[in-house]
Amino acid sequence: MNGIDISNWQTNLILSNLDIEFCICKATEGNYFVDKFCDAFIQNCKSKGILYGFYHFAGTGNPEEEAKFFYDNCTGYIGEGIPVLDYEVWGQNADDVSWCEGFITEFHALSGVWPMLYISASHCMDFNRSGWIPQTCGLWVAGYPADYTSWTNDDIPYSIEPWEFAAIWQFTSSLMLPGYAHALDGDIAYMDSKAWAKYAASSSKHSANPVDKPSPEPEKKVISGRFTFEVDD
Repeated sequence: MNGIDISNWQTNLILSNLDIEFCICKATEGNYFVDKFCDAFIQNCKSKGILYGFYHFAGTGNPEEEAKFFYDNCTGYIGEGIPVLDYEVWGQNADDVSWCEGFITEFHALSGVWPMLYISASHCMDFNRSGWIPQTCGLWVAGYPADYTSWTNDDIPYSIEPWEFAAIWQFTSSLMLPGYAHALDGDIAYMDSKAWAKYAASSSKHSANPVDKPSPEPEKKVISGRFTFEVDD
């Protein structure tokens, strides 16, 4: 599926004018910022039947406090859109991987949902130090091997270990689409709408310890060299 991710930088964007299948919207940042355009974007998605996600841009505060801030400001989206931790503050927290573990654990304890993790491809290997994030959380990987201005069928050219596969690839920040005059972040999701719902859905039990009670993994298969999810009807 083809989609985009947006924030308050795209204030004049009307999603219903675009031919996209999903959109991931910035919701919060740190423990102090709520994107005031997020809800309007998400309501536009819902009215047109566009699948949606919502993300928290990590800050340098306490990870559990930031997770609660994200949850408190997004409770209406839980179970419907995919929640995402966007981690880009490398080296600004004492231990980046431990920070992500703290955030993800707290968000799951509050919501019952494992958030997806957005990171650049160059930082995937850092998560070899995590005993459970690559097995529990979907990966949204960012990497721009070319100046793509339109959709691509290229494969991800980066190693994403220790993840077995990427759920979403942000492949460009130069996407040009009819219906909007400016460049956008372009994303490819290796799934269908049923798998999207699986990522968004609450797990059967809340757990503050993903190591002891990991989220069940949907079965996966390869289609044309890409991973997708098999989900129950």
